[in-house]
Amino acid sequence: MITHVKLLLALGLISAVLAFASRQEAVVKPAWTPPPSRTAKTPFAPKPFSGHNIFKGEAEVWLADAIAHWANEMVTPLDDKAVSEYVTQVGNNLVSYSTASQKHYEFIVTGASLPDAFTAGGGRIFISLGMLSKVESEDELAGVLAHEIGHDAFGHTSRTISRQMFWLTGTKKFNSAAEVSEALEKLLHEFKKQPLNELGETLLGFSRFDELEADRAAFYNTYRAGYNPCALATVLKRMARDEKAEMGTGSYNTDQLLMLLLSTHPPTAQRSMALSWESNWVKMPPEKSRYVSFAFDEMKANVKALE
Repeated sequence: MITHVKLLLALGLISAVLAFASRQEAVVKPAWTPPPSRTAKTPFAPKPFSGHNIFKGEAEVWLADAIAHWANEMVTPLDDKAVSEYVTQVGNNLVSYSTASQKHYEFIVTGASLPDAFTAGGGRIFISLGMLSKVESEDELAGVLAHEIGHDAFGHTSRTISRQMFWLTGTKKFNSAAEVSEALEKLLHEFKKQPLNELGETLLGFSRFDELEADRAAFYNTYRAGYNPCALATVLKRMARDEKAEMGTGSYNTDQLLMLLLSTHPPTAQRSMALSWESNWVKMPPEKSRYVSFAFDEMKANVKALE
């Protein structure tokens, strides 16, 4: 009887130790927490304006669905819950400090190896596994996400397609998702049929202006959210250095000149200079300051394992 009691006590002690260890493990494992926000005023932050946009309300979601359907593999979600949840937490925190804080956003991590991030409009932000492998701090990740949030908040995707449809197909309104999908297919067909239309759109420079505007929006969004607002420029410069090393100086310089003339994106040097200008209007943190995030380190480890 005494032996039996001792055995029960021993088992109970082991169970208690295991439970305590489990609790300790849960406590030690860090949960993501956002950096302290900044309350300083940012009067020079860009503000959205409506412009000509036929994709408003439900039609914006119809357009996002049609783009996602057309993009296909580019928007296939990554099957990793931990990485996706972390990116969503960072993204939603940024939204709360953005110019579209009341809008619902969805952040989708794709398995694409090419470093990329884009929005389909309608609050849908995509970022690739390749881009997550490139960013070296949560500040840089925040800068990339905030740039896409800026595009979405300013309606760049929907306004661009509204303009193109008006010019090339005469489309002015929609009554269903099917009509949007059909109109998008028709627009893509027009661009394929007449390549000079795409060149004309590029030369007008609307998209380059949108990129610079999204950069400015990201600068102030990340600043208010507590990150180093120069982090976006840092990741852009590093990616440019990697591209230059791969292409060679001569080819890279030629590519940047062509980009200035014939690309939808401004050259990296122009974007970096524009971001540096914005730093004149806020009290900047130390140049190399970064938010230390154990959750970011865990995400990077997961991404490395997936590559």
